[in-house]
Amino acid sequence: MSSVTSVVERLAITALLLLLPGHVVAADAPATANRCATCHATLADSRLAKPATLFSQQDVHRESGFRCVDCHGGDAAATGKVRAHDSARGFKGVPAGQAQIATCARCHSDAKLMRRFSPRQRVDQAAEYVTSVHGKRLASGDTRVATCANCHGAHGIRLVKDAKSPVFPTNVAGTCATCHASATHMNGYTLDNGKPLPTTQLADYQRSVHAAALTKGHDLSAPTCNDCHGNHGAAPPGVGAVVNVCGTCHAVFAQKFDTSVHRQIFDKSCVECHGNHAIAKPSDDMLGTGANAICGTCHSGPDDKGAAAADGMRAAIERLKAGIEGSGSLVARVRNAGMETSAQEIALGTARSQLTLARTEMHASDAARLTPIVDDGLKIVAEVDRAGERAVSELRYRRRGLALSLGAILLVVVALGLKIRQVDRRT
Repeated sequence: MSSVTSVVERLAITALLLLLPGHVVAADAPATANRCATCHATLADSRLAKPATLFSQQDVHRESGFRCVDCHGGDAAATGKVRAHDSARGFKGVPAGQAQIATCARCHSDAKLMRRFSPRQRVDQAAEYVTSVHGKRLASGDTRVATCANCHGAHGIRLVKDAKSPVFPTNVAGTCATCHASATHMNGYTLDNGKPLPTTQLADYQRSVHAAALTKGHDLSAPTCNDCHGNHGAAPPGVGAVVNVCGTCHAVFAQKFDTSVHRQIFDKSCVECHGNHAIAKPSDDMLGTGANAICGTCHSGPDDKGAAAADGMRAAIERLKAGIEGSGSLVARVRNAGMETSAQEIALGTARSQLTLARTEMHASDAARLTPIVDDGLKIVAEVDRAGERAVSELRYRRRGLALSLGAILLVVVALGLKIRQVDRRT
């Protein structure tokens, strides 16, 4: 029964492909015939044999019933090269450039067809590609730009969710770097200012906090190339779009920055302080005008109000950090002595939340908005300290009482011992 169902499904696929414009499937060939792969796999030229091998081993299209002719045209049932490659039977060889986009789009832009194989998959990839930097350059005659096969592969294509797919999150950076990390391939491409397009993006990204979260932290939601630049509609985020791109994940920081004085000053917004590809893990050292501070890049001198504001915010955050650290040590000491400290630990959690809010508010570049948050945190810390000191006093009191009790017990024991000796002597 299963074999009959399989044959029926393959016939249905073939019939559907016959109805699609541009598809040429030999009408006299059985649905299972695919002599293209059989012949190519035996060729000595690896350039011609490897595609057939990859397609036969594991390919999402082959698994769905598609054959070589569905992309390359020709006669899959033919036993000779002349007939198999007959242009009258639609043979078009290896599609490249615009022809490749059209070949892939013939199915992937057809909502009715894709509903049959992958209902959740979008069908606007080709339309998006036209709007991308790659698509625009291809339309202008640049044949070195990436097309479908450059990213997804041509044969042996895997699902995006397959960990071995070149477009799986952990592999995206390496896939993009195939072109963008090659100085030879990128030779001649320039930025808007006329400077050569850099080829260090992969090396920079591998040092970033994003790459660490993705590869070491195994967080597949961590951003990689396509999360910032787009997938099929790939484009470098413009000056006005950087905050929106970063704000996709860092929404609160973007909102705070949007209210700051820097919003109208920074040409590259978030990138000015954090960089774009080699994004380091943020730290409090970045705030202020110290040795490792970012603010000092633009602000310096005793009369610089920006420098004073940055140093003031840094000092406020350091006060709260020190207070939380000191209170935490006190609470830990009291807890280890056996005292109940759950209320104080909850309060310290609230103080740490205030510290996080202060670090977030810092992006608004307004000390007047940050100071109240720090002050609230310091009030909580002060209350925890008072509770801790009361616990310490209680602990001392208990220890003194215990010492007196032990002393009294010891005196009683000594007195009993003396009395026993006296009775023994009388006896």
